[in-house]
Amino acid sequence: MAQITNSTRSCPRPHRSRRGDYWLQEFTASTAISTAVIRYGDVVQFDVNTADASAKIVKSSTMANVPNVISSAFLGIAVQGSTGDGSTSTEKLTVCMAEPTTEFLWPTKLAGADHTSTLVNKRKAIGYDSTLGMFYMDNANSTAGDASLVITDVIEPGTTNGLVVAKFLSTVTARYVSAAF
Repeated sequence: MAQITNSTRSCPRPHRSRRGDYWLQEFTASTAISTAVIRYGDVVQFDVNTADASAKIVKSSTMANVPNVISSAFLGIAVQGSTGDGSTSTEKLTVCMAEPTTEFLWPTKLAGADHTSTLVNKRKAIGYDSTLGMFYMDNANSTAGDASLVITDVIEPGTTNGLVVAKFLSTVTARYVSAAF
């Protein structure tokens, strides 16, 4: 089987939608991104840490000492990266929204033997590799509380670091997105 080498260019991205198109929306980047600039393929969420930035977005971050990303405010995947350093709050970024008809292609860190069709319909976590600066489907999540995605397809089973198709769970998306499902 094939082997994919993850790199700084590995990232989740929109894959397909039952509607035939994606819900794309622009949001203002929070000034908090000066420490975590948003790039294409980053999982983004509303800035929940400041009262005056409720409609501004930030790159999702991991829990302490583990790669899993946990939130109940995910918006989706950035399809446009920041051009600045995050010091201003006027930059608009386009996000592919995590709504129920959109599936995303996710990189993994799976050995070929673990990259199988048995992943379909499983709930998995979103991980973040700080060395590569990439979000990925984390197969090693240990609790149901870590789950943020449901796998809907496996691309080329048996591929090391292969790709999976997944949708965001409605329970981890911002009410702005999940109110409809």
